[in-house]
Amino acid sequence: MFYISKTSLLFFVLSLIFIAISLGIKAFNNINDTNIFIFILYGFFLNVLMGAMYQLIPNSLNKKPLFPTISYFIFGLNVINIFVLGLWFFGFLNKVYMAFYEAFVMIGFFIHISSALKKPNSITPKFLMASLFFMIANAFIIILWAFNKVNIYFLIHTFTIGFILNAIMGVELALVPLLYMEPINMAHANRLFWIHQLSAIVLMISFYFQNLKFVYGAGIFEFLVIGFFVYIIYKSVENRKFPKNIPYTLRYFFSGLGFLLIGISIGLLVASNYVPAFLHGDIMIYGFGVITVAGGVFHFMPRITWNDKYKDKIGSSEKPPPIDAMINQDMVKKVLPLSVYSVLIQIIFETNKYIHFLGDSIELLLILSILYALRRK
Repeated sequence: MFYISKTSLLFFVLSLIFIAISLGIKAFNNINDTNIFIFILYGFFLNVLMGAMYQLIPNSLNKKPLFPTISYFIFGLNVINIFVLGLWFFGFLNKVYMAFYEAFVMIGFFIHISSALKKPNSITPKFLMASLFFMIANAFIIILWAFNKVNIYFLIHTFTIGFILNAIMGVELALVPLLYMEPINMAHANRLFWIHQLSAIVLMISFYFQNLKFVYGAGIFEFLVIGFFVYIIYKSVENRKFPKNIPYTLRYFFSGLGFLLIGISIGLLVASNYVPAFLHGDIMIYGFGVITVAGGVFHFMPRITWNDKYKDKIGSSEKPPPIDAMINQDMVKKVLPLSVYSVLIQIIFETNKYIHFLGDSIELLLILSILYALRRK
């Protein structure tokens, strides 16, 4: 690795702590409370993407950020954010103050990581830079939302479709061909980049105006774009044997992509008023989000840890342990099927408002299993 971001490990662990707290809150609150999604987006997803970008952007562009210790300050702001979001959720803090704090955290991170940016030389930094653009846009949108100038669905989907999906696409377009040692079709990948930016903007405009027909049409467009993304990933690995020889990181990613397609399909049904909105949220967060994040964390954490501890000892008399030994690989293998089953069980329980806490409790056990898997065996 050109650059080792020690704070990335802290961000990853903090993100899992956030999702664990959110499940505890969600278990005993109204399943239709959209505020829980705000807690998850600016707690779980914001932390894991910041951690990933602190590692990926410098290494993909071969440029270190200025004053790397500032990343610890940004991490500290996110630790404080547990209390900011918690106080807001339970009504002790006005949403205007919460919104300004979230904007401050995102702008601070953007200013710092921008010192590692330069003209992108591959598809991954293109997607990561687009993700940063939507993040900084969201920093201003959340303030507009706090003053009731925009609706919550516009706020949420700017974050999810723009910030989160761009980042995950960029990461997977780098890791899938890397782990399979097979190239991707760069012409298709570049087309995907521009088409996805268009589909994201169209979908956001539809939510801004809250036109359900427009939302439905934009949702179909986004579904086709994601299908194109899955096609590009599939074509890069189709010559390899299935299901043998698939690295566990990719098994997590492929499972997450399956839930992503299902989640968007459910979202179309939500736009048509056929199913409740929380089912779409559950599949996207706990199916696509948690499973994909787990795969990414299981890939990056051992490599960051190994490079930090043993990179300088290569060639010395002390033989470094293998990278896989940095985390509990037995748990990594067990967590994947548990992830899929827990989401399905959670969805079943969520359909009954009186027992939905059981599904959230099972999902919480999964998150604790992911944290346990990060322990060195």
